[in-house]
Amino acid sequence: IRQDALMQTVSLTSIASHLAWDENNTDHLDILQTKSPVFECNTTLQFRPGSYVSANGRMCSQPINATLTLSAESDETDYMVYDDIDDFAGSEINVTYKGSPKYHLTNSLIYLDDNIVTENGNDMIIDLSSGGISTTSTAIKKFTSKVRYVGKRGKEKNISSFYYYSTNIGQISLAHRNW
Repeated sequence: IRQDALMQTVSLTSIASHLAWDENNTDHLDILQTKSPVFECNTTLQFRPGSYVSANGRMCSQPINATLTLSAESDETDYMVYDDIDDFAGSEINVTYKGSPKYHLTNSLIYLDDNIVTENGNDMIIDLSSGGISTTSTAIKKFTSKVRYVGKRGKEKNISSFYYYSTNIGQISLAHRNW
């Protein structure tokens, strides 16, 4: 039961980790503007400290803001059309076996406070365990998926939680040519 439950939430976390960082990244390759004082995206220089100049994305060339509300868009009520990690915020997924509930997954997403970053000379130290919830947009989102086993009488038992930290690094477009 534990292995099967873990597989459910590991799979979901893996799916979420492969999606765009924000809804606005589904249409734009750029690193998005946030209220982050640490990871400011400079549209004049077109890059952020630590990034590189690239013709295929991951730049700060357009002043496009990250969305503050972390939730599925109104037209995305079916999990099959989720296209960014925000779409899993507040979602609940029931896994059934032979018509009966077997596992219950609850998912959440928060902006993580930027106070997790400290600089020491040329080194940047990031301590993810020290970050709290931010009420404004930042460069890091924390995805949490909790899985519970649903017993025969409907009583739920906590099995595990998985965390994934997603960063605002923009999207990349691979160079290609038509055949």
